[in-house]
Amino acid sequence: MFPLGTALLPGGELPLRVFEPRYRQMLTDHIEESDGRSTVRFGVVLIARGSEVGGGEVRRGVGTMARADVTERHPDGRALLSGSGTHRFRVVEWLPDDPYPLARVEVLPEPSPTDADLERLHSIDQRLRAVMRQTFEAAGKDVDTIFAALDIIDADPLTADLSPVYRWANRLQIEPHDQQRLLEAVDPSGQLDVLDDVMEGLEARAAFGRG
Repeated sequence: MFPLGTALLPGGELPLRVFEPRYRQMLTDHIEESDGRSTVRFGVVLIARGSEVGGGEVRRGVGTMARADVTERHPDGRALLSGSGTHRFRVVEWLPDDPYPLARVEVLPEPSPTDADLERLHSIDQRLRAVMRQTFEAAGKDVDTIFAALDIIDADPLTADLSPVYRWANRLQIEPHDQQRLLEAVDPSGQLDVLDDVMEGLEARAAFGRG
């Protein structure tokens, strides 16, 4: 397990620098080698209170499994990782941190969005694009080029199996607190409640900027 100061959503990107002795040991114990590629799998949970370094932090109980490529590794065990989230889990039991954080977990189901959920997500997306158009046009930028890039991201076949809710949230890079609320929501409708709150905040800040 890797407690961090940020949450990770399924499909989200996770660059990591491994330098603490406990995580260098974790990498040594769990690294997988295949076809010239070094990878490692671990769970990521948001730190509710405390620091990423040194241990003793208070951790949230819902997180995301990550699969990461080891892009650089030094003889002393320090390493750079480039990972992404795969699926959610709930911590059933925290085990002693010996020599690094360990837990028993259960995979959480991912209910498929209903047609009503998808319509609601489309409405939220249109609200986002309205805010983006206002912001970028005010800065003299070509917003249509940005929208075209977003459409390409949405059409990426590598994310075809990922919930559109997660694709949208990862594209926006929402705050850790809201990411955690997404992870803890029991269904797409609850997740969309979180995204609706996020959009209300963005719209309020945009309106304040106009004033």
